[in-house]
Amino acid sequence: MNGKGGLAPGDFTIAAKIINRPEDEDDVEEYPKAVEPEASHQADKILAGKSVSQREKQTRETAAAQEEARYSLRNLKRAKQREVKFFVNVALDQATKARLKRAADENDLKMATVMKAAIDVYLRENGY
Repeated sequence: MNGKGGLAPGDFTIAAKIINRPEDEDDVEEYPKAVEPEASHQADKILAGKSVSQREKQTRETAAAQEEARYSLRNLKRAKQREVKFFVNVALDQATKARLKRAADENDLKMATVMKAAIDVYLRENGY
């Protein structure tokens, strides 16, 4: 450590980096080759397994499924938007607020529920 009480780079022990490599050239041949000529022919058969009509059919089915998923998501978003609540602020005088509070307390309801019902009755009676 240095005299100020901090740490210096020499205070840390660093492990040596070990790399696993073959030491002799003879060991290199033990590793498998990347591609055997016979294996590449088998891979071509696997990749070329589907005909053009099968690939087109699969593409059409995938596109139809994606389109249906898009429609479902859009309908879900529309349904969510319909549930959005709109708030109305109303300035009430002291007497009206007291009557609203008493009606809510006597019927064990929230004041907002009483106001919604009152608005609904008023709109229905006036043809809205």
